Amino acid sequence: AVVSTQSGHYGRGENEELRKQNTILTSRQESIIRNLRAETKVKMELFSALGDARRQAEELNHKLEQRCRENDMLKQRVAEAMAVSSFPTSSFSVPTTTTAADTFYSANGF
Repeated sequence: AVVSTQSGHYGRGENEELRKQNTILTSRQESIIRNLRAETKVKMELFSALGDARRQAEELNHKLEQRCRENDMLKQRVAEAMAVSSFPTSSFSVPTTTTAADTFYSANGF
């Protein structure tokens, strides 16, 4: 017995078609859920990798800054060493004064 569709009831053929559509929609929904889960997993892995990369970049920046400070200190030490070694040796000698005895000795051939 087929019931009239105008009263809100469906016949067997229509029920079967609705079940098929329901099955198709349920399958699509499950597929979408699987895809969303896989996408979420990929995003989490990407954010984790991004965090690792940021930490590595911060460590490298810290090491670079430390090396720059060490380089600046070495430059300063080299500059100081060069400044000390560039003084002429005559500036460290004791000035000589001529005494009366020196004049007497050189005048008399001593």
